[in-house]
This record gives sequence, structure tokens and C-alpha cells, in this order.
Amino acid sequence: MGHQLNSHSYSKIFLIFFQLGCVAFGGPAAHLVFFHKTFVQQLKWLDEQQYAQLLALAQILPGPTSSQMGLAIGYVSRGYLGAVCAWLGFTLPSAIIMTVVAVLGVQLFPYLTSQFFHVIQLIVLAVVTWAFWQMLRSLCKQLWQYILMSFTALFLYFVPLALNQILVIVIAGLVGVVVAKYFKIEEQFTTQKISQKLLVPVRKKHAYIWLILFFIPFLVFPLLQNMHPSVLIKSFVSFYHTASFVFGGGHIILPLLHQDFVMTGLMSNEKFDLGYAFAQLMPGPLFSFASYIGALLPMTHSVILNAIIATVVIFTPSFLLIFGVLPYWSWVVKQKKIYQAIAGVNAAVVGILLCLLIQMTQKYVIQWMDILFIVCVIGLLRTNIPVWLTLIGTSGMYYAVLNLLS
Repeated sequence: MGHQLNSHSYSKIFLIFFQLGCVAFGGPAAHLVFFHKTFVQQLKWLDEQQYAQLLALAQILPGPTSSQMGLAIGYVSRGYLGAVCAWLGFTLPSAIIMTVVAVLGVQLFPYLTSQFFHVIQLIVLAVVTWAFWQMLRSLCKQLWQYILMSFTALFLYFVPLALNQILVIVIAGLVGVVVAKYFKIEEQFTTQKISQKLLVPVRKKHAYIWLILFFIPFLVFPLLQNMHPSVLIKSFVSFYHTASFVFGGGHIILPLLHQDFVMTGLMSNEKFDLGYAFAQLMPGPLFSFASYIGALLPMTHSVILNAIIATVVIFTPSFLLIFGVLPYWSWVVKQKKIYQAIAGVNAAVVGILLCLLIQMTQKYVIQWMDILFIVCVIGLLRTNIPVWLTLIGTSGMYYAVLNLLS
């Protein structure tokens, strides 16, 4: 990469990430493989240690890991605008497609049958089940985490509060710090030994201002919501809060956004599930699901503007955190309490997904064939078959079977 900013043009950064955004299927784990191959092995913008430092930071911060990794690469390559170019290139393909899906969906929605939506709901259930299993294996390593995960799921299931999901994440972080006194909590944010000295060039002057900007919306948005309640303000609050409390993977946005938009009646469950199913077929970040939701919300009179607002707001915390925290890497990496809190939060987010999984199973599974279908989908997701091919192929076949039997 070189050891100074301004080494790559903005257009080059945008085009490289745009290409990645068009072909990066498979979720965050696959995205990180693409990034490593492109920026470490091929272009040599980063060496192994520099890449490892950026990845470690992206993993311990809330938000979409692969998107934050991308904008971090853009940031150290060409400063703040470089980060914007990287994010825009990587996000634009999926955001545009999801917005088009929302617009077309409004026109086609009345013509879709109940069986079609039933298959979509089962596809979503299968994806969530697979995501839960992956997160359980990677995020819960010790007995106390399994216990915390179970209590989280039970609390959410039996105590339906407006902010209960955010509440359990905060409490779980505190539990992680307390439990650390009695259990050895491993700092598993990376498998590599990483230098504590920051190896990438960043702008350290006044970096704390970005962190102040990150916390301001938590104070301002609730006041605005009380003074001028509207769908626009409520949507701002939801997208910003969701992105600020998402740990462990993009799938965790599903229960958070479902609670804010489906449970409140702003969007039907069928439209929500349809968008989430399509989001699995898209390359690039899963957070582009926000583009779909935004396009269907009556925030303004413009569908396109609504999609842009939702997309920008849900990614804003990532920018503020990367700009604000990366310059202080050498301090952050030494703070054991951060990793202890994250160990607790990881258990809680798996519990949130478990609660959603139980609720969805109760609503969506109505016959034994549904269970067989879900098992088949999960089995195929474990193979090397492309996700989009698995989801489209299995849903098409099961939809045909249901029509033949009806």
C-alpha cells in the first residue's frame, strides 16, 4: 500500500470496490476472502500485518464487518473521501438492486399467492437457522456464554418490551466484564499475533470528534421523536440504533429491524420476509436490506430518496466508529475489558437470533414437509453450491410441489 495517504486515486478505489460489490456473494466471511486476495495478494495495498489490524478493528466494532473493513481500506488509502469511495463502490450494486426489488414488489405484491409467501418464509427460516448455527459455533465458546444466550432468548420471548433487544445487548456486555473475574475469557478477535503499534497511516488529529458525533444521535433523536413524531424520525432512530448495536454478523439486523418496522405496523411481515430473502441473493453487504425497507417506508414522497436515506443512515455509525477508533488502535488493543464485554455481547446476539428462530418456527412451519424442506435447504447451504442457486432452486421446486398437492 505504501506508507502515506493519497497513494491511490478516488476513481480507482471506487472502481475496484464496485467490481467487488458486483461479485462478492456469500456473506462477510467470503467478502473478507475477496478483500485479502485483492488488496494483500494482488494489489499489495496492504501487507499481512496491516490487513490483520484493520480486520481486528472491524471485528470488535459494532456494525457490518466486511463493509467496515472496506471503508477502512479506503480510509488508509486516501483519507475520508477514500473511505466514502470504497463504501459507495461496494454498496451501490446491492443497494440499487434491492431498491428495484422494492419498487417492483409494490406492483407485483397483489398477484403473489399465499403459497409463494409461505415458501419465502421457509427460506428465511432456513437461512436464519443456518446463521444461528454458524454464530453459535463461532461466538459461544464457554458454558457461561451458553447460559447467557439461553436467558437472553427466554427474556425476549416472554418479556416483549420496546427496547428489550438493545437492553439485553448492553446488559450482556456488563455481564461479560463481571464474569471475566471468574472465567478466563479468550480474546478471540483474531487468530493472528498482531502488532500493538498501528501500522497504517491515519489522521489522528481531533479523531475523538468522530466519536462524539457517534453518540450525539442517541441524545438528539429521542428528543426529536418526542417533539415531532414522524415516520422519518422513527426510521432514523431505528436504522441508526440497529447499526450501532449489531455484533456478530449482518443477520442480527433481522430481529432488530423486524421489531421496529413489522411489530409497529409500518411494514407487513410478508413484505419484510420477501426483502430479506432477496437480500440473501445479492452480492455485497447484507445491510443493503435497509435500501429495500427504506423504499417501502413513507418517510418522504420520493421512493428513491427514502431508499438513499435508509442506506446512508444504517452505514453512518460505521464511518464514525472507524474514523474515531482506528487512530487509537494502540490503546484499544490493550483494553481487555473491551474483549470481555464483546464476549458477553456475542452470547446475547446469538440469543436474540435464537428467540427469533423459535418465533418464526411457530408461525411458519405448518406441516411435516416444511421441516423436510428446511433441512434440505440447510444441507445445501453447507455445500459449495452458490447461495443464490441454492435458494432459488429449492424455493422453485418446493413451490411447484405445493401447487401440485393443492
